[in-house]
Amino acid sequence: MSVSFHLCQPGGGASCGACCGLYNFRDHSRAALTQRLATQTARLSHAPRTPEAYGEAARELTANRDAPALFPIVRVCPLLGFLDAEQRQVGCLGHPKVTGGTDLRDCGVYRASICETFTCPSFGWLTDAQARLVQAACADWYLYGLVITDVEFVRGCLKLLEWELGGPARPEALRERPESLLAVRRLFALKETAPGRDGQASVFGRFTHDTEDEPVPRTLDYAALGTPAAPEDDVVLCLGYTPADAPALLAARALVKDHVRAVAATFPA
Repeated sequence: MSVSFHLCQPGGGASCGACCGLYNFRDHSRAALTQRLATQTARLSHAPRTPEAYGEAARELTANRDAPALFPIVRVCPLLGFLDAEQRQVGCLGHPKVTGGTDLRDCGVYRASICETFTCPSFGWLTDAQARLVQAACADWYLYGLVITDVEFVRGCLKLLEWELGGPARPEALRERPESLLAVRRLFALKETAPGRDGQASVFGRFTHDTEDEPVPRTLDYAALGTPAAPEDDVVLCLGYTPADAPALLAARALVKDHVRAVAATFPA
């Protein structure tokens, strides 16, 4: 099981900057991140393409950042920005393919050698078909980055769909049917649109802080909630829900189930 294509810049409208710390803020809304990326892009566009100028710009952007990192252990690189005027593609503004040949990635928070060789866990944990489904369903930088890096979310959604269909949910079939692909997009888009979450506080998807501010997976206290576990709960946690009582948990489960059923409904009975 592994992905055969480049997850960071797969094309078709999708691109990802998650490993550069893109989402590592309490407010990781589309609007907030668009503004941050636009600021970084504008500053670096005026910097001469030299290590000295890019290094100075990177230090300035880091010093003037308007919010601290959600998880301090996860680095946030100031070289991340928009690669196009339409703000549709994110990527490294210090990459030699962007600068015209000069490698300025050492001016960011990682060495160029690390950037060149790093692959996120999704490369090895998602199948090629699953990754291509995410690429097709989430053809924009913001949603694609949120989904492609959350393996448990992708797997959980597809597992729920298989249970709903009573058989395999082939990612290839979902990609090939326009109505199915649109429904899958709405399901995956819950990462951005799901209401009633406290994701702006101290959680990011399934993760929260431990006592040393490191990210740790969250679980549900079913005894305190007064309800048994359900198949939807992995996806509920990945969406960033922290239900305080049984009604809140049941509402989150229902939201997920409704979207899964909407995907299943696009297939003939």
